[in-house]
Amino acid sequence: MFACDFEYDGRYLSDFGFILCTFDGSSGSQVVDTGSSIQFNKVSMNHGKKFSLTSSQYNDCLQATFQICKDPKENLTDAEMMITKDEYRDIARWLNRGEFCKFQVIYDNNDDVYDTEPCYYNASFNLQRIVVDDRVFGIELQMETDMPFGYGAEVTRTLTASVTNLSMIVYDSSDDVGYTYPDIELTCQSNGDYTITSTPEGTTTTIANCTSGEVIHLYGDTKIITSSLDSHNVAADFNFQFLKIGNTYETNKNTITVNAPCILKLTYSPIMKEYL
Repeated sequence: MFACDFEYDGRYLSDFGFILCTFDGSSGSQVVDTGSSIQFNKVSMNHGKKFSLTSSQYNDCLQATFQICKDPKENLTDAEMMITKDEYRDIARWLNRGEFCKFQVIYDNNDDVYDTEPCYYNASFNLQRIVVDDRVFGIELQMETDMPFGYGAEVTRTLTASVTNLSMIVYDSSDDVGYTYPDIELTCQSNGDYTITSTPEGTTTTIANCTSGEVIHLYGDTKIITSSLDSHNVAADFNFQFLKIGNTYETNKNTITVNAPCILKLTYSPIMKEYL
């Protein structure tokens, strides 16, 4: 097995004295669901001789199944390998939650076949006991996530604009062709209206009546805008065009331009279609 450990909500499986394993003892290949399955919606044309693509969408979030047991390097006898009720409760309390937390698989550092770029998931788990002779020796983890793919380490780009119409280049490294809404922190350094444009995505974000020293946040996932000034009804002065960065199959270059002096910080996590 190439995966040796995993991290969940800041803790590691190895912290509990457990490892990833398999109990079926089978060998050979198997088909594993890796998510990122796209549904293609088509309509028949020319009496069924051609089908035209009308739309496409992701329908399912990524799912996976793991098995874990106690580390045999630390537990030599059958009695030591048996999982007690307290140990099971510790694992269940850690993994079986009504919320999604950050998860990543840790691969064996001695395996040069796999790169070390981290891939994260927002996940939670359902648990089932693996019983042998009425004793619990393992736990099967059924992972549920909130996306059809994983995501890479957070990327932050900052533009400090002391003049008008200053630009910066952002390269979207996502594995998914399309666009992403980054989180934006805009620190205004003059009074007036602010405009942020992105090409080639063609989005123009406009916020009117800004004040020097005001800090405005735009959250891409939730589509929420806030201001550090209670006196600024920022929602009323916003055109509700959230900035996009994107990529085509040919290029992932984005040009971000601001019209007035400011500090503009963009933060996003690129999509990764790594298999587990």
